[in-house]
Amino acid sequence: MQMQGQKLMAMIGTAVSGLTQPATILSALQDLGRRHVGYGVQDPHYDTVGAALLWTLETGLGPAFTPETRQAWAKTYDLVAGVMKDAAATPSR
Repeated sequence: MQMQGQKLMAMIGTAVSGLTQPATILSALQDLGRRHVGYGVQDPHYDTVGAALLWTLETGLGPAFTPETRQAWAKTYDLVAGVMKDAAATPSR
């Protein structure tokens, strides 16, 4: 589980870095989403992970986790999860 958490944080870091140029990370996120189907990941799991991420950030950052910060992280995660879910629903080419 710890390794999965590290992988999640690495991918979110990549996504954050690529927000100004989303095309640079789009393919990687799509591939990741398709792989997650094989792991048994379903759409509701993304919501659970998103909620856990926001809780972790809020707990770790305390007062620095402002409403604006929450919104930015939520939008980033929603973008990542949305791309992954869309790719998972689309057959591989």
